[in-house]
Amino acid sequence: MFILEAPYISDLMLKTLEKNQFDVLSNEIAKNYSSKYKLNLIDENTAKNCSKVYSNSENSINWVLNNFQNTDLARLINLCKNKFEFRKGIKSIYPNFFFKEITLEEINSIDISNFPEQFIIKPTVGFLSMGVHKVSSHSEWKTTVNTINKEVEQFAQNFPKEVLSSSSFIVEEIIQGEEFAIDAYFDKNGTPVILNIFQHPFVSEDDVSDRAYISSGKVIKENLKTFEKMLGEIGKTLSIKNFPMHIEVIKTDDTTIVPVEINPMRFAGWCTTDLAYYAYGINIYEYFNNDLKPDWDKILADKQDKIYYFAMAETPTDIDKSSIKFDYPALEKFFYKVLDFRKIDYREKPLFAVIFGEAKDKSEITKILEMDVHDFVLNT
Repeated sequence: MFILEAPYISDLMLKTLEKNQFDVLSNEIAKNYSSKYKLNLIDENTAKNCSKVYSNSENSINWVLNNFQNTDLARLINLCKNKFEFRKGIKSIYPNFFFKEITLEEINSIDISNFPEQFIIKPTVGFLSMGVHKVSSHSEWKTTVNTINKEVEQFAQNFPKEVLSSSSFIVEEIIQGEEFAIDAYFDKNGTPVILNIFQHPFVSEDDVSDRAYISSGKVIKENLKTFEKMLGEIGKTLSIKNFPMHIEVIKTDDTTIVPVEINPMRFAGWCTTDLAYYAYGINIYEYFNNDLKPDWDKILADKQDKIYYFAMAETPTDIDKSSIKFDYPALEKFFYKVLDFRKIDYREKPLFAVIFGEAKDKSEITKILEMDVHDFVLNT
């Protein structure tokens, strides 16, 4: 079963659902799209009996948890969304990895002398924009605590005391290495099937943006076996079956892969998972629903030197959205070879475009990372 939710559903996904007549939950968003696409809508009672569930967005999680109570699906979603429980769950695989849960009450008084010199602190269960904070040395701890307290004060205006009092944070050691993301699912036997591997490039050490991700024959061939092994270990430890995920990992060396977090029940967000289709002809919705596995040797036979990417053009936050337009033709010309160009409703969303492309070379990726979105703003 597929669940359609905000913020974005691609035409590729909708056409795939229509062509294959896959089951689609009959929620308000699906009903709205059914006037344009002939979707196979199913009611909630039928949906509750589905053994496999995919959603384009985690906005559907609350509905799933409410309607799949006491199921393996709910267990896995809760395990993935609670960062502390996830770390506990895989501790046997990573016994030397430092992590600790601290409550909101403890944050102002906790002794950090036994923490690593550098660490990350983030909400155990992320909600809204409560941020991830990097502490580069123990001397920065007080400043970080002040920042978190200010964030909490802002959230206190919108959330009851019970929510804040039960809030907690997880402290984790910083993992040094190369960042990747994987779209994969576990089949009915618990075997992991990788549908795409993304490398997350950064323009500098201070860059933390999600502007672009790349995929290539080289990226997949170099990492497929080690990533499959890691997923297999996690899947066996956590008893994962019939479950799609978008997992972020750090590769510290040729053999050590450490997961950062798992995004459950979906692949790459904003339907950027569609890069697998434009690059490799892999329709991830069909592959997941029909338990298909890519024949990577065949798929990558003529792809070794090609670099594919998706890029997200963020709406500038320092400009009044209501008073601007974007020069979309100029933006499209900025890229060497566009495979798909998607305009986004920037007045409602934080992006104004998503671009899928084939890069001329690695220098184009750097160019994309350094792109100033203000260059494409037209004043009205």
